[in-house]
Amino acid sequence: MTDVAGVLVRQRHRISEIAGVLRRYGFARLAANAAAATGESGSTHASFAERNADPELVQMSAGVRLRSALSELGTTWIKFGQMLSLRPDLVGVDVADELSKLQASVPADAPGLAEKRIVSALGMPVDKAFATFESTPMASGSVAQVHRATFDDGTAVAVKVLHDGAEERVVSDLELMSALAKFAEANDPELARFSPTTLVAEFDTMMRAAIDLTQELGSLKTFRANFAEEPDVLIPKPYPERSAKQVLTMEMMTGRPFADRAALERDGWDVDAMSRRASNIYLEMVFRDGVYHADPHPGNFLLPDPEHIAILDFGDVGRLSGSRKEQLEDLLLAVSKKSVDGVTDAVIEITDAPADVDVNALRGDIDLWLSQYLKGGVADLDTAGMLRSGSAMLRKHRLTFPSDLALLFRVLLRLQGLGQQLGTSQSITELLQPYLRQMMLERLDPRRLAHHVARTAKSWERLFTSLPDDVRKVFAQLRAGSVAVDFKVHDADGSVPQLVDGVLASASILAASQLLSNKTGPLIAGVSLPGVVSAAVGVITWHRLQMKRPGYRNAVTRIVKMVKPGS
Repeated sequence: MTDVAGVLVRQRHRISEIAGVLRRYGFARLAANAAAATGESGSTHASFAERNADPELVQMSAGVRLRSALSELGTTWIKFGQMLSLRPDLVGVDVADELSKLQASVPADAPGLAEKRIVSALGMPVDKAFATFESTPMASGSVAQVHRATFDDGTAVAVKVLHDGAEERVVSDLELMSALAKFAEANDPELARFSPTTLVAEFDTMMRAAIDLTQELGSLKTFRANFAEEPDVLIPKPYPERSAKQVLTMEMMTGRPFADRAALERDGWDVDAMSRRASNIYLEMVFRDGVYHADPHPGNFLLPDPEHIAILDFGDVGRLSGSRKEQLEDLLLAVSKKSVDGVTDAVIEITDAPADVDVNALRGDIDLWLSQYLKGGVADLDTAGMLRSGSAMLRKHRLTFPSDLALLFRVLLRLQGLGQQLGTSQSITELLQPYLRQMMLERLDPRRLAHHVARTAKSWERLFTSLPDDVRKVFAQLRAGSVAVDFKVHDADGSVPQLVDGVLASASILAASQLLSNKTGPLIAGVSLPGVVSAAVGVITWHRLQMKRPGYRNAVTRIVKMVKPGS
């Protein structure tokens, strides 16, 4: 915690400012944690924060208050709130909805600062890098602004330049966020259950990518390659020789922005076909490529003509690993089959559910959830309601989806919202049907089955040939009847060995019940092998304990006693 303490001391004035904002908006617990991080009494600050909250602000909902507080704290905190808006399983549906309204509006830099940054990043004067360059930006975002420019051959380009001081501000805020998260996790058990350090670490990765424009340049290359065979999809061409960490030069895209249905139809668009195509492009990104544009709002689409769709701004990209993609497929297939057990198993695996989760209660809630939303046909499915209700259910059971899937579900919801804005009636779930059928066919592919068998065989091989030395020793001691624990205590009546055996037997039986009920793999005929082993350890240890009891008689002796009462 030495580094954390150093950060907290170094940024104590900023922490006091944060605590003041949180206090004013009625977040006494958070304000107390922030103030206590400076070394002062947390309990004193909690009561002080409660007394000094603004009465008018406290009357607002928690979501509105949190959104307003984060807006006051600045760009980095606004972006953090936007990330939290993807996590209704953590903050609740109402709060997530409010946080989704956060907008980071950053004024453009003073004239001349963008040119200085270009010179510093590219190592050449602006008039050498570009034939023309417009000093006034065409757009200004949270960490960068975009300028129009041209090359000597007349090619029109967009030049994205980081705001002056953006890197320093973001890195400083991230450092402080990390320190506060570690402090809160170590000192506040209620906050610790939300794993604030993990949340901040994920946000740290996202924001550091946002202030390194070479990562966006790499994303442009990736997506252009992925859609090289689909000429109707236009993605800006990057120019690496005019790009650096602080500057990104790319092809200028022109066209009509997504607007109302009547305007698009006047331009010759088949709006339903266009909306379906835009959604299918995203589904291809997810299920075919495993990497997708993560911000599908109307401003990031342009329509050059009725035959093409241009996608802009690849600074925010989501990725699905192979294993995560399989988990997602398992969940979607189970939902499509209305399989309560299948959905339950998928949720437990995806959320990495703790051993103490009430599986039966979770299964009952999933059954009710599926019954509520899968009554009608796919076209009638309320996707938004289903995801909102599902997030609330996860929060009830203290389960959290991994951030990559939470982001993906929000992207799918935004796609459906985009279609509704254009007056189309299709749902994402309806569009998913061809992909679900393809998933089913791939599951039956002999090559995939062979690969799965080979991978399972390797897992069994590792299980039986690479067990840790201490586990093998325990089994050897069990076979020899010599399991022992060395306690350095005074044991005048010799009761400690029995106590140890009792604890070991109880722990083994409890562990077995959890492993068996959760079907923890590897499985034999659907039964958890680790659960069986744990149960065996418990039974053997219990039997050893029984043998040590005074007056213990084995089964044969008891039978003889029953037959010959006098013996």
